[in-house]
Amino acid sequence: MRKLLLSAIALILTAASYGQIVLNSGNYPASVIGTDSLKTTTAASSFPSLTATADGSWDMSIVIDSMPILYSYHVNATVSPASFADSNLYSLSNYSYQGNAQKAISPTGLLEYGIDVRHTGYSLTAITLGPLDSLIISAQNNLYSSPRSILQFPTALHSGWRSELYFDVSFTISIATVLPAGTPGVVRTYLIEKDSVTGWGKMRVKDLLGNPSDWFNVLQVQSTTKTLDSFFINGVPAAVTILSGLGLTQGQITTTYEQNYYRASEVTPFANVRFSDSTYTTPIKATTHTQRLVNVGVSNVSDNSLVSVYPNPVRGHQVSLSLPAMQGRWNYELADISGRIIVADVINVSSDHTQLVLPPSVAPGVYYLRLSNGGKQVCVRSIDIVK
Repeated sequence: MRKLLLSAIALILTAASYGQIVLNSGNYPASVIGTDSLKTTTAASSFPSLTATADGSWDMSIVIDSMPILYSYHVNATVSPASFADSNLYSLSNYSYQGNAQKAISPTGLLEYGIDVRHTGYSLTAITLGPLDSLIISAQNNLYSSPRSILQFPTALHSGWRSELYFDVSFTISIATVLPAGTPGVVRTYLIEKDSVTGWGKMRVKDLLGNPSDWFNVLQVQSTTKTLDSFFINGVPAAVTILSGLGLTQGQITTTYEQNYYRASEVTPFANVRFSDSTYTTPIKATTHTQRLVNVGVSNVSDNSLVSVYPNPVRGHQVSLSLPAMQGRWNYELADISGRIIVADVINVSSDHTQLVLPPSVAPGVYYLRLSNGGKQVCVRSIDIVK
């Protein structure tokens, strides 16, 4: 009996040590609207070790970030059962277009149902020499043949899932010498994605101003995605001569290898790392968060959602803040989207609501407000100043 009891305890301890981070639908809100502020690495950046492991630590604060701040927009979905959508950039082989990925958080996982494509046009004059030759991707809503599983709940170490689907993107093409103006075409994309949770542990990144953030609990998910593009014009496979002239190949296959590191409650990975190889040993690009990097060591502040800026957009130069119930001196820095500090000062807080008065020299635009208390960063908030 004693031996069985010890074995049971050992099994429980093992399960606990290998299941410290588990994501379920309860970790997420029903819908996600707003923005995420992101940075991408430069081509010359060196990366830390990103070896898949349990109870690991991955220090992305050593990478060299690009200066521009990128945005992942979360907007209302346009199709059911999706409840929100992410603004992303997609590729129609050599031609890119923007669209909103239609998503929902369900009891079974974070699912993607299709793409709401925005109108995009390309002149083909440089390729065909025809002054009016063009490729037009019209606005359209394209549903997948079956939903794509981004996360499958419960998401924990060693869990895995697979998505297999196809979708069509319509376009019109005009090449005066061979195709009449507005000839209809379709590219059908087949997608096979394999995901597996290969690690869990802690990660930190650089904040907006280039300083290391705190360490955050993350799940490490490896993905291999294969896409195959087939092109049709007037309902039949596109001629090889037309495709080759546009730099396209019938049955074109693209394979991507990525690691995504997820924090609980977030649909945008804390870090996304792309690799050039199937062994995930040669990272070539990374995108990381610069938001919600609250320092867990700050007394009485356990959730930076307690800090809010209102109204936002901010009209004029008076910024109203709702703060945790913490009095005393707060430091703030206002940085532009390049990371350049515009204003740095101290405010004395006597209640949970206070106001900043910015200098008249602060021009309208998007800025980042960094708040610190007791020498510890509490949060970084994006604010939009308008006239």
